[in-house]
Amino acid sequence: MTKSHVTRRAMLAATTAASVLPLSVRAQEGQVRIGAILSSSGGLAAFVPPIRAGIMLALEEVNAAGGVLNGQRLTLIEADDQTNPQVGVSVATRLVQADTVPIVIGPMASGITIAVANAVTIPAGVPIISPSATAPAISALADNDTVFRTAVPDGLQGAVLGRITKARGIERAAVMAINNDYGRGLAGAFQAAFERHGGSVTATQNFEENRPSYRAELQTLAGRGNPQALVLIAYPGSGGNTILRNAVENAFFSRFVLTDGMRDQAVVQAVGAQPLAGTFGTAPGTAASPERRAAYEAAFRRANPAMDPAGAFVAQSYDAAYVAALAIQKAGRADRAAIRAALREVANPPGEAVGPGEWAKARGLIAQGAAVNYEGASGPVDFNEAGDAQGRIEVWEVRDGRIATVENVSA
Repeated sequence: MTKSHVTRRAMLAATTAASVLPLSVRAQEGQVRIGAILSSSGGLAAFVPPIRAGIMLALEEVNAAGGVLNGQRLTLIEADDQTNPQVGVSVATRLVQADTVPIVIGPMASGITIAVANAVTIPAGVPIISPSATAPAISALADNDTVFRTAVPDGLQGAVLGRITKARGIERAAVMAINNDYGRGLAGAFQAAFERHGGSVTATQNFEENRPSYRAELQTLAGRGNPQALVLIAYPGSGGNTILRNAVENAFFSRFVLTDGMRDQAVVQAVGAQPLAGTFGTAPGTAASPERRAAYEAAFRRANPAMDPAGAFVAQSYDAAYVAALAIQKAGRADRAAIRAALREVANPPGEAVGPGEWAKARGLIAQGAAVNYEGASGPVDFNEAGDAQGRIEVWEVRDGRIATVENVSA
């Protein structure tokens, strides 16, 4: 996911503030603070409650099993970026400067992640782990190895989406994508894969957020090249639901292909189960072993019986928090540079595998000087040189008014 770019003035101001911060942060007595930048309001707000629940589940499991370092509790210091990059830079500056957090989970959107990283966290040397920022541009950041993500980059999602769209009998598709890093990047990846498999993109439209109507754009797309489906890359609250309603009400399109930004049961409720029946899409999936996935899902349902542990980016959020805790424990202190250096040591092989809910085992191994390798709820969290986790893509579909997982694939 992504949002638009922050202004240069805001970035320079935040960079100046962040660059004077100390590289080492002392934990407050009895607790170690972890920052979280979530989009609790704005276009991505609907995704946040289960994502926050995933983060909190991991921290509560750690605290219940003895905490970190010398028995200190992990405390989450949360900030709302309002799904806005300028606000993201502002709240990130507060977390880094005033709250002195040594590590941050988030932001959620790719554009906000890029803005926050460039303006605040890279200059301050603060590692961040986004559970949901998927734009390919993040991999190319000159980040001094401070930017990590547990979500799979969109290059893989676009490749899978292009292949399955053609395999489901769609020869010609129109593409409508939100005009930001996420939308443009994923649209390009989809088109390349779709055409490679013999499909044809009849027209592409990058749309601006929060317009009252998108009828003109949809009419243009529907009138070019006789498309069989609309591929929509969007967020529900910033135009996605409006586009679907406009398309259905005006009979511009009757078949839809969606991506992770629209994988939300609230979309089906807002637009209607009947017009969206058979709609399919992709999202970061799971490569977790059945046993580890089952342990995570059981624990999540006990703590949050009304929420879905398989919701978009929920397992990735749990894993981001768990890896952050492991890195703090491995570092031996709440120090930004030490935590950053420890992230791959606890997430990547070699090492004894530890999984969801196995904090006591992991802490014991680290105390003995043994290597650990976190195998998470979303799969093995193995960070490559760019800080990207390697994983799988979920294929999902609207069936009987509910979003159902069809399969998880690697390519």
